[in-house]
Amino acid sequence: MLYMPGGGLVRLRESVNGLPESEAKIARYILHHPAEFVNMAVQDLSRASHSSPAAVVRLWKSLGFDGYQDFKLRVASDLQTNPQVQYVELSGDYSFGSILHSVEDSNIQSIQNTLRLLRESDVKATAEALRTARQTVTMGVGASAVVADDIAQKLMRIGLPVSAAHDFHQGATLAAQIHEKDVLLAVSYSGTTTDVIEVAEIAKSGGARIIALTRFGNTPLSRLADICLCVSAVEPKVRVAATASRICALVIVDIVFMDVVNQDKERVYSALEATRNAIVRHKVE
Repeated sequence: MLYMPGGGLVRLRESVNGLPESEAKIARYILHHPAEFVNMAVQDLSRASHSSPAAVVRLWKSLGFDGYQDFKLRVASDLQTNPQVQYVELSGDYSFGSILHSVEDSNIQSIQNTLRLLRESDVKATAEALRTARQTVTMGVGASAVVADDIAQKLMRIGLPVSAAHDFHQGATLAAQIHEKDVLLAVSYSGTTTDVIEVAEIAKSGGARIIALTRFGNTPLSRLADICLCVSAVEPKVRVAATASRICALVIVDIVFMDVVNQDKERVYSALEATRNAIVRHKVE
């Protein structure tokens, strides 16, 4: 199946509030006129958004695109999908049906947006780092701990050395003992959780490679990371709980794990068979 990269509009929406004003006004123009943008040259866009060609170049570089054509291609791909619907957790129109549709729409849209942000090179680099690490530590607190535990369980199942931490003290103790041949996989959707950031700083000071599973954008965690795997979630800023962001992070974990498995099939299948045999007697027939 041909993979058509998207994520242009997703990156713009997630980043617009943190961009310099010279770039933000271009971003706002594109978000309001995406169909027109895909047919514009750099000079056309700069005139329409009352900016400069240099600011257009800075924008696509800030958003991590490979070039202006790559930027337009990804926005054009996004336009082929359904428009994003508003997600509401607390509503006066409370019914079982409305909850079902709201959660379904939020998860589907969030997964689609996340997959548009995902770079093949980042997935491959993450899989290779986890597969070859002397030791991997996964770190997440709150709902992110669920994601950290999931990747740790998967790596343990195929015989890779891994530890999981759920608070600063656990994380700091483990991070202080990992070095240049090791990996810290840090999970924080916001990218601003101090426990996770401080553990990442400790691991980085020892030379460990930092992989961040976080939202797209310029955050304290993303600035520390060697590789960022970006999540895009349709959730309100004030959330009842981490819902779509947790699901999307778990989807990324599954994708990375499948890549790890396919890089080393023979050894992985042997480990899976051994672990399956070890626990099979605890299955009720």
